[in-house]
Amino acid sequence: MKKFVAVTFAAALLSSSALALAAEKEIPVDRVILSTSGLANFVHQMDVKDNAKVEFPVRFEQVDDILKSLVIFDEKGRLGGVTLPGKEPLAQVFKDLPFTQAQLQNPMLLLNAYQGAAVEATGNSATMKGKIVQVKPEVIVTEDGTRVTKHRLSLMTADGLRQAVLEDLQSLNFENEKIRGEIARALEAIRENGSAERRMLTVSLPGEGARPVTLSYVVDAPLWKTAYRMVIPEQGDKEQKGLLQGWAIVENMTASDWNNVDMTLVSGNPVTFKQSLYESYYVPREEIPVQVFGRVMPRTDHGAVNVGMAMAELDGAAPMPASAPSAKRSRAVGASDLMMESTADFYDGGSAVPAEQANYGGRGTLAQAANAAESSEATTQVLFRFPDRFTVKSGQSMMLPFVSRDVPMERVSLYQPETHPRHPLASVEIKNDGKTGLPPGVLTLYEESALLKGTSFVGDASLAVVPVGDKRMVSYALDSKMTIDRDFKRASQEGKVTVSKGIIRAASTNRMETVYTLKAPAKEDRVIVIEHPRMGEYVLIEPKLKDIEMTDTHYRFRVPMKAGESKTLPVIMEHENFSSYSIINLSHKQLVAYASTRGKLDNNARRIFAKLASARAAIDEVDTKVREVERQKQSIFQDQNRVRENLRSLSGTSDIQQKYLRKLNEQEDEVTKLDVLREKLAAERVQRERALKDMIMDVEF
Repeated sequence: MKKFVAVTFAAALLSSSALALAAEKEIPVDRVILSTSGLANFVHQMDVKDNAKVEFPVRFEQVDDILKSLVIFDEKGRLGGVTLPGKEPLAQVFKDLPFTQAQLQNPMLLLNAYQGAAVEATGNSATMKGKIVQVKPEVIVTEDGTRVTKHRLSLMTADGLRQAVLEDLQSLNFENEKIRGEIARALEAIRENGSAERRMLTVSLPGEGARPVTLSYVVDAPLWKTAYRMVIPEQGDKEQKGLLQGWAIVENMTASDWNNVDMTLVSGNPVTFKQSLYESYYVPREEIPVQVFGRVMPRTDHGAVNVGMAMAELDGAAPMPASAPSAKRSRAVGASDLMMESTADFYDGGSAVPAEQANYGGRGTLAQAANAAESSEATTQVLFRFPDRFTVKSGQSMMLPFVSRDVPMERVSLYQPETHPRHPLASVEIKNDGKTGLPPGVLTLYEESALLKGTSFVGDASLAVVPVGDKRMVSYALDSKMTIDRDFKRASQEGKVTVSKGIIRAASTNRMETVYTLKAPAKEDRVIVIEHPRMGEYVLIEPKLKDIEMTDTHYRFRVPMKAGESKTLPVIMEHENFSSYSIINLSHKQLVAYASTRGKLDNNARRIFAKLASARAAIDEVDTKVREVERQKQSIFQDQNRVRENLRSLSGTSDIQQKYLRKLNEQEDEVTKLDVLREKLAAERVQRERALKDMIMDVEF
C-alpha cells in the first residue's frame, strides 16, 4: 500500500519568495479523467530520488481548485511543503500603505500623500532637492488665450521654499528607498491581481531513495460532449438491430500539453462546488474597553460539567485506522480519434487492449473497426476507459469513440399531438442491452439504402440517458404518410349518496373520452405509439391493452397496423369526486330536492329526507314569526320617535299633549307583549331545532 500524504495548504502556502527554490524537474501529466460535470481529474506521475522538488504550472483561475483538491501519493516520502505565489487582496495591500489605489493613479494626490518626503526634482536647467510641501493645481493662460491646468510643486530646500511646475520636470525621484519600495509593491499587487497568467506550483518531496510519486487534483474543465451516430436497416428489413457509435469530443484547455496520457471519460452528476481559498481572509474580533487601574472585569461564568472521565476515556482510546489507497494504480485506457488533423498527430502508440467490436459487413459508411472504449458502471457514474494513449496539445480538441456496437431497435411512429396534431413522428425505439449506461447526447441517424448501396441521412435526434436494460424513443422526422385524428367528449355523472352522523357524502364521476382515428399508409405497415397525457387523479379505464407504458407525463399505447388499415382507439379516463355536507346546514329547499331525487336514493331514504324537510319547515315557520315580531317592534319604534318629536314642539298641558302621552303608554304595552312573544318563539325554535338534530343523528344509510 502506498503512503497517502494529504497536503494542508493553510500551513503550506508561503510568500512569493518561495519561488527562489529551484525546482529540479517538471512533473508530467500521466492520466486525464474528464467528467460531464465540467471537472477534470489530472494525475501527474514521475520517479524521484531522495529529497526532490517538482513543479507544474496552473492557470490563475484554477488555483482555488488546486488548493482544494491536491493530494500526493509518495511511497517512501514524508510530508513536504507546497509553495505558490500568494495572492494578497488589494484592500489589504493598500491598508498598509500611506496612499490609496485612487491616489496612486493621480501624481498630485500621490505626492501629497508623501508630504514631507525628500525628493530630487530635475528640470530643463537645474536640479533641486527638498522635502515635499504640497502639490496644487493652477490654471495657466497661454499666449493664445488657452486655459491649461498644471500642477505646482512646492519643496522646502536648504535655500528655502522653491517651486516648479510638475509637468515641466524631466524626473522626480524619492530619495527614501522604502518609499520607492512601497510604490513598487502597490504597482506589482495591481498587476498580480489583475492578471490571468499562470502560477507555478512547487512541491517539496523529502524522502530516501528512488521511488514513484503521484500528484492528483481536480479543476474545472470543458465538459466532454457526446455525439452519437446510428445506422438503421432499410424500411422492410426484418433485421431489428442498428449500428450505434458514440463519439466523445474532448478539449485540452489547460496550461500544459497532454503528452502520451491515459484517457478516461466519466458520465455522472457529482456534487461540486468552488471555494475562494486563494484569497486572504481576516476574522473580525470583538472590541472590549481598555482596562484601567481599579476596574475589574471577571469572565462571566455559565456553569461547568465534569469532563474528567470523558477525557480519560478519550486519552486511552485506540486510534482509528486510516485507510490508505492501493499501491497499484489502474492505467486508464483510450481510443483513436476523428480530428481534421491526421491520427498520427495524436496517437503515440502503446499496447492496445481488445475492445468489443462487431462485424457490420457492408453496412453504411461509418468506421467499422473503431477501438471503442471499455466501460464500467459505478453507483453514480459510468466510466469509459480507452485502450490507447494520446497526445493533445494545449488548446486542441479531439474525438474518441467510446461505444461501437449493434443495439436492438424497433421502428415506430410516435404520435405526440403537441408536436403535430395529425401526423406522428418517425421514431426508433432502442434498447441498451450493454453492460453500462449510455450518457445523453445528440444523435445523427442514417438509413441503409439499396438504391445508394450505402446510407443516407434521415434526421437528427436527442438521446437522453439510457441506463442498462432501459429503452428510449428516438424521434428524427415527421411521418406524413400516417394520419391520426382526435375527438373529445366530457361527461359528469352523479353517484351514490350516503348519510352518517349528520353528514351527507355525495359521489360524482367525471369522465373524459378521447377517440383516436388512425389510418395507415396504403403500402406500408406501421407500429403506432400514441402518447396520451396523464391527468392528475384520473384513472385509465380503457383501453385494456397488455403493453401499456407510462412515462412521467403520458401513457403510451402501442397499436400495430397493416398497410391501408384504419382503426379507432377510444381512451377513457375517469375521476371520482366526493362532496360532504352537514345536513343541519341544508335549507328546506335542498332537503326537498334530496327527498324528490330518484335513482340516487331509495324510497326509504327519500321518506327520511321528506321528514327532515318538514322539520326544517317548522323551524323556518318559527323564524318567519320572529321576523314578523321584529318588524312590528320596528314599526312601533318609528311611530314613537314621531310622537316624541311632536311632544317637544308643544308647551303647557294641552289636550293634545295628553293624547300623545296616552299613545306612548299604549305603544310601550304593545312592545312588552311583543317581547314576551319573541321569547316564546325563541324557546320554541330551540326545541324544534333540537328535535331536528336528534332526527338527523338517527339517520344512517
